[in-house]
Amino acid sequence: MNVADQLHKAARLYGDSIAARCGDEISTYAEIEERSNRLANALLAFGLKHGDRVATWMENSIRCIELDFALAKAGLVRVSLNPRLTAREAQYIFQDSDARCLVYGASFDVQINVATQDTSLIELRLRAAEGMHTKLDGSVDFETFISGGNAEIPACKVEGEDLYCLFYTSGTTGRPKGVMLSHRAMLHVAWNLLMEVGPISIGEKILLMQPLSHGAGFFVLPQFMKGGSSIIIRDFDPSEVMRLASVHEIEVIKLIPTMLQRILRLPGLESVKLPKLRALIYGASPMPTEPLRHAISVFGPDRLIQIYGQSECPVTLSILPAEEHRLEQPYPERLASAGRTWATVEMRVVDDDFADVLEGGIGEIVLRGPHMMSGYWKREDLTCEAIRDGWLKTKDMGRIDEHGFVYLLGRSDEMIISGGYNIAPREVEDVLYQHELVQEASVVG
Repeated sequence: MNVADQLHKAARLYGDSIAARCGDEISTYAEIEERSNRLANALLAFGLKHGDRVATWMENSIRCIELDFALAKAGLVRVSLNPRLTAREAQYIFQDSDARCLVYGASFDVQINVATQDTSLIELRLRAAEGMHTKLDGSVDFETFISGGNAEIPACKVEGEDLYCLFYTSGTTGRPKGVMLSHRAMLHVAWNLLMEVGPISIGEKILLMQPLSHGAGFFVLPQFMKGGSSIIIRDFDPSEVMRLASVHEIEVIKLIPTMLQRILRLPGLESVKLPKLRALIYGASPMPTEPLRHAISVFGPDRLIQIYGQSECPVTLSILPAEEHRLEQPYPERLASAGRTWATVEMRVVDDDFADVLEGGIGEIVLRGPHMMSGYWKREDLTCEAIRDGWLKTKDMGRIDEHGFVYLLGRSDEMIISGGYNIAPREVEDVLYQHELVQEASVVG
């Protein structure tokens, strides 16, 4: 089974339903199916082969979804670039991934000539106009290229272990590493999300504002599998988020803690009507306890959901479900936790010798699950360091309490040592947030 199988099935089931909306543009399931088929067939007709890498550098739009699905159908490997990368950072990823094709948005015209220097393997550059009527030498117009493709389902054999994408890490300890995620991994992320957060009904709408190239992109596939609709925001703006959530009667909002904190500072927030909102999902970094309490008081109990994941095992490692987001509860300390592990995930806390610590003890979190990466691209040495006996070493320090709730304390290289004790930056930040004049805090070890 592969991702493309799910897309074809969704198109048959929900063809005329709205699959995605971005600004004034709306696309149905049938329209995205046809356009992604055309793009997949056009790429194959150009000469790209199964497993070839295609770099994508675009701002949020429906083009991102069409492109993502086309590559899955063609058996090509998406190389996701964060829209915030510099030209030199993008150049490194083009070179390291051995990309044969680059698809980019017109908003990157200024960077593209520098970024593609010394990238001789790139044979095809597709440019999405994004409303701009200018052309760039050396690039082919995205719409013109799609129009030349066959609308039939591509005749490609794609296996579950075939690579779906290369997901480059931030590279805080050196050059970014290409995390290899398979079709199997992507499907298990989608199934995990369907299991715990939905969508729970056909037609349910999710508001996405993070880059689709990264965190937000994982939420599109489960929407397709259930007949939901993805409402996409290109640039985050707190007021616009609330306006769209109200106008479209959004059921689910997905964001990160810093975005949520900016929304909480909006004047008149309490008066915004969100009659159908059932879940506000946050993740990617810990949420300070005091702002989290404020969010619960504004949006109400049983609505917020926290998720924890890593690039190497995306999105669905642990979850603090809606029922744990209450101001009055028997275990108030759980608001500072990352929740319990997903049903498909095994998690341990180990010491420096890879032995389990005592229950409640602090150590490095290691885990395994069906959506783990296949390894690091062209870096077998780093893969062997990261995966030991089938367990992924997260480099996150933490503990697991007697009820199975996970508490993250920071990265192993961020711990503060004072008087012989390890102090997590998160613990200091939570104290700072208790002061009413502190809006944001960051502690570096």
